[in-house]
Amino acid sequence: MKEFNELVEIVSRLRTECPWDREQTHETLAKHLIEEAYELLDALAEFQINSKNDSMLKDELGDLLLQILLHSKIAEENNNFSIVDVVNNLQNKLIERHPHVFGNVVLENAEDVEKQWEEIKKTDEAKSIFDDIDQKLPSITKAFKTQRKAKKINLAYANYEEALQDLLSEVEELQNAKDNDDRKSEIGDILFSIVNVCRHLDADPEIQLNQSTSRFIQRAKYVENNFDEDADIEQLWKDAKKSQFK
Repeated sequence: MKEFNELVEIVSRLRTECPWDREQTHETLAKHLIEEAYELLDALAEFQINSKNDSMLKDELGDLLLQILLHSKIAEENNNFSIVDVVNNLQNKLIERHPHVFGNVVLENAEDVEKQWEEIKKTDEAKSIFDDIDQKLPSITKAFKTQRKAKKINLAYANYEEALQDLLSEVEELQNAKDNDDRKSEIGDILFSIVNVCRHLDADPEIQLNQSTSRFIQRAKYVENNFDEDADIEQLWKDAKKSQFK
């Protein structure tokens, strides 16, 4: 694609002519990659609230793509691989892991596709499907990925109602906890159960939490701007909720 090739050329020129870009390494760019990924999550959350406002999502996708191109260019300069190798590797992986599209395998639904994906990824039959979960992932993302993998071996609740009942039972266990250590343990179980409920709702917990945090901040700013010593905080909070819909 002409536009993509032009973008690759722009990145190559930046590595040559821009002092900042020229000094970057895989290590120095790592923090930027993480930041851009989180900013993309924020953009996805905003996009779910208002899909007509897609400029932020488009912008953040571009920023993340830049990080990929920079890492690929640095690898090329070190005689490791180029962006062409990255693209070719991805193409081969997609074809290999989708025999139901590019081969003769017949699958009935998305769940079957996910099970097949995990089986193809396993190079060693004794290897667990959980072994490739990156332990450096944010805890919510790690829990979400763990539960999706557990579903492949039928270690999961069958539907939303069962997942919700598990969440309620975990809350009851928190209520009955005898000391702080037990309470902390139960809080972890509740968070894990909430992530499971999100999965059954096809809701990404990171995005949902980002949306809730954004709503809270907007309402808290309203309270902050209208606060005085005699203020009725509860009424201000109700007013703040109403103001979000105006």
